[in-house]
Formats: sequence, structure tokens, C-alpha cells
Amino acid sequence: MLHSVTGDAVDLFAVEFTSRECVLGGRSYPLGFFAAEALDRIPDMVELQSSVASMKEALEVFLTARNASSAGMAYEAIGVLWRKLMTLPVYERLIRDEHRAQAVIPDWRSSPEAMDEILTPGTDRHTAFRQWLSRLETLERELKLFAQNIGWMLEDYFEELPSRKREAYAEAFADYCTDVSGAIQDREEYGEEPLMFDLDTLEYAHPVNLTFVCSRDSETGLPCIAERMTFEKLSSFLYVDLYKGMAAGNLPRRCAHCGRWFLTVGGYNTMYCDREIPGSNGKTCRIIGAHEREKAANQSSEARKEYSRIYNKLKARKQRGTISVDLWNRQVAAAQRLKDDFTEGRIGKEEYVQQLDAL
Repeated sequence: MLHSVTGDAVDLFAVEFTSRECVLGGRSYPLGFFAAEALDRIPDMVELQSSVASMKEALEVFLTARNASSAGMAYEAIGVLWRKLMTLPVYERLIRDEHRAQAVIPDWRSSPEAMDEILTPGTDRHTAFRQWLSRLETLERELKLFAQNIGWMLEDYFEELPSRKREAYAEAFADYCTDVSGAIQDREEYGEEPLMFDLDTLEYAHPVNLTFVCSRDSETGLPCIAERMTFEKLSSFLYVDLYKGMAAGNLPRRCAHCGRWFLTVGGYNTMYCDREIPGSNGKTCRIIGAHEREKAANQSSEARKEYSRIYNKLKARKQRGTISVDLWNRQVAAAQRLKDDFTEGRIGKEEYVQQLDAL
């Protein structure tokens, strides 16, 4: 049974999923969009636990004292927490302000019977209230574990894929699931803990309330059947968004230039995000990255060209007998080191050519 305390998105929120997008708060987003956003932002998210603890304490005092002073403290504690929640991915698009959540305080004050039920174990109100507090208390940890475990999965199983098509994603995910299942079996049979991840922090099930509705494609306007899922947990939505995106060929990836997470769409092997680089006159990682790749390719080509020139020169000397085999080996090794130095930018072209010619 789904319970609601404040009646806003922190209790429950609904999302519609079609074959290629999700609709949240009346706007359409590519599948996987929120998973990528969460991976990028969760490590730097504001600390929630102290505000949750303060709100819980203030609410418990209010439910017992039931006076104006305790009501004011509870009202303010809810506001402090909700303003932090409004900075999180997803919630920032759904929670308009803190006042809807704070409205529970005057509602409860006007109904002593409701407060009695909240304090009475076994009642629906008590169960809903405790579940609500539990979700808030575990929210920060669940989000950070999502970023930790999914980041590891994507970097270890997906980053080196030769193809970015959804079939390749499915195979990589199958490899991941096989390894997790094997680790679970090893722990059960031999007591061995895996080195790369903590089995106790992985989420395997993501409960939702599912209905089917008629929606419309955001681009074509044509009708389509959509899955409307209602979530009690923000982390459950992020997992579902991630895997639905993966199935559609969309996947979060770290930008090869700035290192931040972004969403690759449609199976394309996109290595760079479109974020603007500070102080670059509007240039993005994609523009800078493409330029750097071309520069590196040209430099690598130039390095090979000059290396081949000096290699052939040294080889000819060896064949004529003007240098010994031992000296030939030392000079070729030196030429290889110079090529690496030039390719990796430690020396310029002029110095590279000069030192090659001096061999």
C-alpha cells in the first residue's frame, strides 16, 4: 500500500515512460537523462542527515507537546530540510517550495485525533509516518550508493566496449550480472567477499506502482502507450531510468575532456559532453576534445614519419657495417624513447628532429 504524509514528490511521484523518453513534471527527457545527471551531481550533493535528524526530533517534540512553540520549531525544521531536497536531481523539478510539506503542521494541530493515531503503533497514520521518516533517513545513503555502484559498473563493464549499440550494452550488463551472481554464490559457499564491490550495498529490486496510460510523443505528437510508474524512493526511479535508457541505447559516460558524467544517446560513440569550458570564449568539451584528438593524431603521424626516417637511416648503417649491432640496438631504443616524448608532448618537434638526427 502506498502511503503519503505531505502529499508532495518526496512522498510519491509519478513518471511516464515511453520507448524513448520519460515525462516528469509535464516535460519530456531522454531515457537515462536523470541517471546521468545524478551520477554527475550526487558526489557533491548537500549533506542531508543533520537536517533529517533535526526535523525528526522537532516533529516528535511537537507531537507530544502540541503547543505553538513546538509547532513553530517543527515548521521551520521541515522548511530547512525541504530547501535542501529542492537542490537534488529530480526533486528540483518537482518540488515548487517547502510550504506544501510544512502544511502538515497546521493540519495536525487542527486534528488531535490524527496526532494520536500517528503516535499509536499499528495505525495507518503511524505506519505511514514511520515509513516516511525511514525514507528520508536513508535517502542520502541510497543516492550516494547509486552513484558509487553504478559509476563502478559503467566504468568497468561499459567504458571499453568496441560498440555503443544497445545490444553491446545488454551483453555488458549480462556480464556484470553474471559476476555479481558469482560473487553472491562465492560468499554463500565459501565466505569470500568480492574485492571490487560491496554486495550489501547493491540494489537488485526497484518496487513501483505500475499502470498503463495513453501519452503522446513529444516530437511527433502521435499517441503512444506509456508506462506510468509511481515511485516512493528517488533511487528506485534513478535505477529504472538508467536501465530503460540502456535498453534504448542511451548510457551515461564520463567526458574524456572534463571528466564529468553526461548522457550518450542513440548508440553513438560520443566521448565529449557539450558543457561550455570556463574561459574558452564559449567553446565546449566536444569542440576542444575534437581539436585535441585531431592534434594528437597529427602529432602521432608526424612522430611515426620522423621515426621511420631515422630508423631506415640507422638500419642502412648497420647493413653497411658502419655501426655494430649493439650500437644499432641502443640507437633504435633511444629513437623510440624520443618518439614517445614527442607524442606525449614532453618535447617539441624541432627538438625531436634534432635529437633524432644526432643519433
